[in-house]
Amino acid sequence: MKNKIIAVYGEFKNAGMTPHFHETFSVGIFTKGGCRYKIGKKEEIIRSGEIRIIAPFELHQTYEGKWEYLHFDIESTFLLNYITDIKQEDLKNFSLNKKFKNESFKRNAFYLYKAIKFDNLIFEEIFLNFAKGIYINFDKECNLEYNKSTLSKAIEYIYSHYGNKNLSVENIAKELNLSVYYFVRSFKKHFGVTPHRFILSLRVEKAKQMILKTNESFSLIAQMCGFSDQSHMIKIFKKILGYKPGILRN
Repeated sequence: MKNKIIAVYGEFKNAGMTPHFHETFSVGIFTKGGCRYKIGKKEEIIRSGEIRIIAPFELHQTYEGKWEYLHFDIESTFLLNYITDIKQEDLKNFSLNKKFKNESFKRNAFYLYKAIKFDNLIFEEIFLNFAKGIYINFDKECNLEYNKSTLSKAIEYIYSHYGNKNLSVENIAKELNLSVYYFVRSFKKHFGVTPHRFILSLRVEKAKQMILKTNESFSLIAQMCGFSDQSHMIKIFKKILGYKPGILRN
């Protein structure tokens, strides 16, 4: 169960993050400072005491600022199973907002962070309370996958070849029998990000999962996820997520 959740707590200074996505639900509990961020085309300010929830594959970025927060990445199918169970209960007091304040939820988040070191029974009980706090009413804004896209073949190709460091936009366009110009323009129009940025974001996601779920060396993970070397992976990690991968094993 614990391998379905990634938890990171840290302080970020001038940590602007380029546009990226997560395959998971991303939950951030801000405890100090604040920053300006963008989800899709909407820009907002988030401050200490506020909580932000981002759905899987929702493009977002954070502009430079100074803040401290507890961050969770939660595997979408895992959370969905809990939400299905929760919907059978009377939870009228719980609802989803992209940004909100809730002291009870904040306490449960920190309980969950500490419970990672506890046995599974205690962890499961605490996670259930946490999941209640993000009771989710799924709507058109919550896209869990790209399979309805007219560019689904491109996504499938990228997922199959992201580990190849020689993967290029030219390769993908050729596979789709499209010109590079048309492919890049169509991809960015549809997803809001270039194919190159999408590939880098996906590689970081896959590397993050391997760092947490395996004991493989960073150099091997970098190689398996398509980075030119370990230094390149660390650089892109920091650029996209605002922290270096080493924090995930501390």
